[in-house]
Amino acid sequence: MSVRVKLPPILQEPSGGVEAPEVTGRTVGECLDSLEAQFPGIKDHLFDRQGKLLRIFGIYLDADGLRPIELDTTVREGDELVILNFLMGG
Repeated sequence: MSVRVKLPPILQEPSGGVEAPEVTGRTVGECLDSLEAQFPGIKDHLFDRQGKLLRIFGIYLDADGLRPIELDTTVREGDELVILNFLMGG
């Protein structure tokens, strides 16, 4: 299934300036694997060494409210994943 992934500016450098690449997959995780195949190393910016999404990012499906989604969430043809970069401070 073809899904668009909207990237925050912080991930556009590792994507070569591409703001919203098209990827394929049946789940969010598969879509992120497809993103990694297009832009090797981009997942290193998203996940820690244990494979957990870094706390500075949230992934949303079709800008679905304020509820982050999980990597096993199913996607459909034409869906849009939005990766947001949260500002952290102290």
